[in-house]
Amino acid sequence: MSAPVDSKNRTGDTPMSLPYGLVVGDPIAHSLSPVIHLAAYRELGLDWDFSRRQVPAGGLAKLLQKLEGEAGFARGEACRGLSVTMPLKPEALRLAAYVDGLAKATGAVNTLVPSSGAWTGFNTDVAGIVEAFRGGGARSSTAASFEAVIFGSGATAGSAIAALRELGAETITVVSRSLDRSGPAFVAAERMFVEVNHLSWGDEAELAKVLGRANLVFCTVPGPNQKTLPLPDLNPQAFVLDAVYDPWPTPIASWAEGYGAKVIPGWEMLAYQGIAQVKLFTGREIGSAVVIGALENAIRDRRGQETRYSN
Repeated sequence: MSAPVDSKNRTGDTPMSLPYGLVVGDPIAHSLSPVIHLAAYRELGLDWDFSRRQVPAGGLAKLLQKLEGEAGFARGEACRGLSVTMPLKPEALRLAAYVDGLAKATGAVNTLVPSSGAWTGFNTDVAGIVEAFRGGGARSSTAASFEAVIFGSGATAGSAIAALRELGAETITVVSRSLDRSGPAFVAAERMFVEVNHLSWGDEAELAKVLGRANLVFCTVPGPNQKTLPLPDLNPQAFVLDAVYDPWPTPIASWAEGYGAKVIPGWEMLAYQGIAQVKLFTGREIGSAVVIGALENAIRDRRGQETRYSN
């Protein structure tokens, strides 16, 4: 077994050894993916590194070409995978030589893994959403009355549709600013042959009825924009997952807590999608406790630093 990773000497910014993984995007300095991966590698006893790499829009192809030229790439001894964030997800989908069925169905790739000298695209956001709900206590259901609501209609909402269907939601309502159905979520729904209801933010009366029955609620709306969301009454038995985790609590979280609903923070979704990436990179499974604990500590430390800097 390899020696354990000494995370204290790993900044998450510069690769130190091989094998390694990267999180790529722009901006990228805020990414907590290194916390997830390094904690997982340490728990697995792997002397692997994981770091951030700033890659602007249009730059992913050049990076992949560079990585393919590294010694040991074809044997899986160099880069073991990429965690892909915005604005590179559309490029990842386009550049992958092979695309996993779930990624193809949702039209979203957030993970690239090399295999036999080529890249395969995966979507681990679906697993992140499913496991975050389950970790928060939500259980799958086959009841015809099992309903879910999604705030937002972007790419993450498309992944949420797949996740909520996996959890058993028979009725899914997407709530967006307007009734324009050209967003990625609706395209993904058509690709997956899933019928979704659609409400605009202005349909407050109908939204109140839907939220009063909802079992699962997922929000993809950025924190600052949540202040303008129409938030009527909520089923107190609902489970509410907010993809946003900083700053916390968000307006959605505070609203849901006010009705006694179970609120699941976005860092748990982040942790579970990262755990799915670790399995793709290493071929090994890891429990969630170590990763979620490391992530919560990192978020707590980051907030403490921001408080000190603002005083």
